[in-house]
Amino acid sequence: MDFSLLEQRLLLIEKRLGQIETLLHLPASEEVSGETVTSEQRTNEPSKPPKQGNWLGLVATLCFVLAAGFIIKLSIESGWLTPERQIGLAFLFGALLIGSGFVFIAIDKYYASLLPAAGIIVLYLSNFAAHRLYFLISFETAIVLTSLISILCITLYLRFRHDIYSIIAAIGSYLAPVVLNINANTLFSLYYFLICSLTYATISIWVESRILIVIAAYLSILVTGLTGLGLEMDSTIAIFLALHFLVFAIGTYLYSKYGAEPLTERESWAFFPVLLIFYSMEYFYIDRAYPGLAPWVSIGFSAILCSLYLSARQWFPDRAISSRALVLAFSTIVFFHSFYLELLPDAFKPWLFVAIIVGIAFLPVRLLGQQRDGAFYLPSLAIFLILVIEYCSMLMHLLNNSTYSWVLVSFASFASLWLLITRHRSSLIHKKEYGLSLLVAAHLLGVSALYQFFHEVSSLAVSASWLLYAVCVIAYAYFRQDKTMAKSALLILSVAAGKALLYDTASTPTVVRILCLILTGAVLYGCGLLMKRIASWQDN
Repeated sequence: MDFSLLEQRLLLIEKRLGQIETLLHLPASEEVSGETVTSEQRTNEPSKPPKQGNWLGLVATLCFVLAAGFIIKLSIESGWLTPERQIGLAFLFGALLIGSGFVFIAIDKYYASLLPAAGIIVLYLSNFAAHRLYFLISFETAIVLTSLISILCITLYLRFRHDIYSIIAAIGSYLAPVVLNINANTLFSLYYFLICSLTYATISIWVESRILIVIAAYLSILVTGLTGLGLEMDSTIAIFLALHFLVFAIGTYLYSKYGAEPLTERESWAFFPVLLIFYSMEYFYIDRAYPGLAPWVSIGFSAILCSLYLSARQWFPDRAISSRALVLAFSTIVFFHSFYLELLPDAFKPWLFVAIIVGIAFLPVRLLGQQRDGAFYLPSLAIFLILVIEYCSMLMHLLNNSTYSWVLVSFASFASLWLLITRHRSSLIHKKEYGLSLLVAAHLLGVSALYQFFHEVSSLAVSASWLLYAVCVIAYAYFRQDKTMAKSALLILSVAAGKALLYDTASTPTVVRILCLILTGAVLYGCGLLMKRIASWQDN
C-alpha cells in the first residue's frame, strides 16, 4: 500500500472539511482545541527551580558568615592583621557576597538571594565588631551605619523579593553577634536589635510573609531579654522590650491592613509563645525596677493588643478574624496573673466568686447553651479556676476558726449559687450533671457556713440548723417539682439525723434528749412523706 498517497488524500479531506467549517461558521473540534490549549499552557508554564541543592546553599551561607567571624577575630589568635584592616576586609567580603548575588540572579533568584543575605549578615557583624570589639567607631557612628545597612537590606529585598533572603538575613542579624561572642552584652546591642526589628517588620509587610515577622519577633525579644540579664539596666531593658512589642504588633496590624488578609488561626497561635515570653520577661524587668508597677503595665499591653484587634476587625466586617483566640488567650493570662493574683486584695478575692456567679445567673439562657468555638476555652478555664480556688478557700476558712467576714462572703456565695440554680432551672433539668454539681456545691457551702455560725452555741444547734436547711430544700423541691434537688438534700438530712441521734442525744440532758428525738423523728417522718410523693412523680 502506498502510504504517501493515503496521507495526501487525508490532507485533502481535512482541507475540504476546514473549508466547509469556515463557510458554515462552525467551531473547531473541542478535543483538538483542548489539546492545543493544554499544550500552550505547558509551553508557557514557567519552569520551577530545582530544590535538590537548596540545603547546600544554606550550608554555604553559614560557612560564609563563620568565615567573616573568623576574619574579624583573627588578630586575637595570630596578630598579623590590624583591627582596621580586619574590619575593612570583612566589609569588603560582605560587599562581595552581595555583588555575587546579582551575578547569579538570572540563573536562579531563590538560590542567588542566599548570597546577599549572607552579605547583609556580614555587614551587620562587621559594624557590630567595629564598635564593640575594637572600639574603632563611636556609638553614634555605629547606630548610623546600622541604619544604613538596614536601608540596604530593604533595598536588596526590593530587587530579589524572596522570603529566603529576608529570613536568612533576620536569623543571622540577631544571632551572629551572640553566637560569635562579639561582646554583645552592651547598650549598643539593644539599639542594634531594635533597628533590626524595624527593618524586618518593614520587609515583612512588603514580602507579605508572616513567617518573617514571627521569626524576627522570637529572636528580637529573646536576645534582648537575655542580653539584659548581664547589663543591670532593668528599666532600659523593659523599655526596649516594649518597643519590640509595639514594632511587631503594629507591623502585623499594618500587614493585615495593606495586605487585606487577616491572621489565620495557625498564624495567630504562632505568636502565642512569643507573647508569653515577652510577658514574662517584661514583667520580670519592670518588677525588679519598679515593684508594684508591673501588673499595671502588663494590663496596658493587653489593652493595646485588644484595641489593635478591634480596629482590624472593622476592615473585615463580613468574615471572622482568627486572631480573636490569640487576643482572648493573652488577655486571659494577663488578667489571671496581673489582676487576680497580684492586684486584687486578698479580702476582695472571695467576692469575685459572688460576682462571677451572679453574672452567670443573669446571662440569657441562649448564651449559656450556645455552642462556642475554641477561642473561649482558655477564658472559661480561667474563670473555672478562680471559682474553684475561691470556693476551696471559703471552705477551708469555714472549717477553721474564721472571722465573720468569711461567714458573710460564704452566705453571699451560697445565695448566689441558689440564684443561679433558680434562674436557670429549666436548662439545668436537661443537664442534670451540671445541676447536681451546683446543688452539691451550694449544700456543702451552706452546711459549712451553718457549722461556723452555730458551733459556738452548741452541737445540737448545728444539727438543728442542718435539719432545718434540709427540710427547706426538700420543701422547695416539692413546690418546684424538682426530683434532682430533693434527692440532693437526702445526704444532708442523713448526716444531720445521724449526728443528732448518735452524738447530740448522748451528750445532752434527758429532757433535751427526748425533745431532740421527737424533733428528729418528726422531721424524718415528714421528709419521708414528701419523698414518697416525689417518687410518685417518677412513677407517673
